[in-house]
Amino acid sequence: MLTSYSFSKSLRRYIPALALLVAAGSAAACAGRSAEPETRNAQLLAPPADSCVLAREEAAADPRLEVEKVPTPLRMQPPPIRRPVPRTALRRDGSSSLKVEVLVDTLGKPVMSTFNVIESTSAWLTTGARNAIAQWSFEPAERNGCKVPRYYQFSASSPPRGR
Repeated sequence: MLTSYSFSKSLRRYIPALALLVAAGSAAACAGRSAEPETRNAQLLAPPADSCVLAREEAAADPRLEVEKVPTPLRMQPPPIRRPVPRTALRRDGSSSLKVEVLVDTLGKPVMSTFNVIESTSAWLTTGARNAIAQWSFEPAERNGCKVPRYYQFSASSPPRGR
């Protein structure tokens, strides 16, 4: 039969090992918990694999943002204003104005569902511009050397005729 002295003496042999085991377990648990958030934060802060991804995301969020190169028509065929301009398309003084915009995608195609009239003195001018721009192809806008979607604005005006 074990006496309390012999039991506590035999238990004393295991106390250093138990203390070491508990300390190692606590350290491993703490180390495991702190490493995980750092890894997640590093992934959130890491730049995208493709630098153009960020440029395209910014342009998608704001298609009017600053770019190094705006969309440019490669060829303005057909012309946006056909000749002769009917008198009904002009103001009484003979003047006219037209300002429209359309989003140009990264392939240089106008997205006609975004076509917007900013100013027009005539439905005839607006229709002609809409039909022409739909057929144009563009050099897309560029931001940080990457092609991005961006609005293109077209404007035209004629002064009042002299009296």
